[in-house]
Amino acid sequence: MSARFTLIASLAAAALGASSAAQAQYTIKLGGAYIEPHATSESLRGGVAVPSPLRGAFQLQDGVAFQVQPQGTAIFAIERALTDRWSVEFVLGNPPKHDVKLKVNNPQIDATGVTLPNGTTSTTLQNNASGVLRQKLENQNGKVVATVRQWAPTVFFNYKFFEPSSAVRPFIGIGINVTRFKARTTAAGDTLYADGAKPEISLSDSIGPAAQVGVSYKLDQNWSLNASVATARVDNKLTIRTASGLRQESSFRFNPTVYTATVGYSF
Repeated sequence: MSARFTLIASLAAAALGASSAAQAQYTIKLGGAYIEPHATSESLRGGVAVPSPLRGAFQLQDGVAFQVQPQGTAIFAIERALTDRWSVEFVLGNPPKHDVKLKVNNPQIDATGVTLPNGTTSTTLQNNASGVLRQKLENQNGKVVATVRQWAPTVFFNYKFFEPSSAVRPFIGIGINVTRFKARTTAAGDTLYADGAKPEISLSDSIGPAAQVGVSYKLDQNWSLNASVATARVDNKLTIRTASGLRQESSFRFNPTVYTATVGYSF
């Protein structure tokens, strides 16, 4: 477990177990979430292998990016009342797997490093070779070239409006989010590379602020219905390494909108 995941787990444990003058009350929530990632990467830059028998490498410079697609998942939360109005909530979803589509828009390719097997080159060769790669990229435009699974535990400190006896209680919350990713290419993504082996994709972990607004509706003393809309700031670096040792890099900024609906049980 990374230091960031350890940090948020420690914060959640400390907050959920904190003493309070108010009567201790826990609420367990189970339900579903729909995640709109709002995440398109910066342009992918770096080396791409040339097809045999050519030598050297292309350099992607602009016009190729990734877009993460929406996904639904199951969600779990545990909330502890600190006072009549303040509470702390730990939220964790079943790690969703998002499709990642390739976005190609007038790709800029540097082919000056491309040569024949004997080491010679020409402008015509470079133009023809870059044209082949450009066509390959454009043929994959809009296709799912990778998948990414995310783990995103979040701790919120919530403020609830109205009196505890009210059936309806709106709330707002601020907190901290830690996100870890695991990605891999699809068969369509593998065809973009001429190295003969599956490329490796890595995404850095992220830690950032989070916020939510929502409402709880009390059915009886124990049961409730809950709905919320949450967001967080998620930044990370993307690195792709190919079998021949070439490397491409980019970065993502996720500004996800997460819609949740849960059933809660308080005790």
